[in-house]
Amino acid sequence: MQNKKRIKWTLFATLIMTVCFLAQFKLQAENADTFISPECVAYCEEIGGQYAICPELLEAIMESESSGNPKAQNGNCKGLMQINVNYHKNRMERLGVSDIYDERGNILLAADYLAELFREHGDIGTVLMLYNGSKNALERGLQADYTEYAKKIMERSQQLERLHQK
Repeated sequence: MQNKKRIKWTLFATLIMTVCFLAQFKLQAENADTFISPECVAYCEEIGGQYAICPELLEAIMESESSGNPKAQNGNCKGLMQINVNYHKNRMERLGVSDIYDERGNILLAADYLAELFREHGDIGTVLMLYNGSKNALERGLQADYTEYAKKIMERSQQLERLHQK
């Protein structure tokens, strides 16, 4: 009988320690710096500076759109920032980007497009909904009724900004 109690307490203690460990791991993951490559972080800083766009915003979009995979593809949307090749052909020519999978070029295209959206609309939530192709983005933006995508990007961008200030 004593052995059964000891086993139950051991299992209970193991369960409690596992729960505590997982909670700690989740908290660390939520406050983690970006998992994208250092080269892409450097491109975000460089290009973000050129366009007066927060590099952390570019990083957050990249994390969401491609998980940092430069070869990501979803239909006509390609690369780190999931640029729609058909929609941005003129932008590619104007900026001299011939390879949509080129990391720097892909980020450059996204930053140029985001800068255009910021000039036209100003509101970050609206800009992110338009970038993502959300339905009724303009109307929703006027109501500050942002999509989960826009809210997630804004939150992650702020989180990365806080982490980078340390």
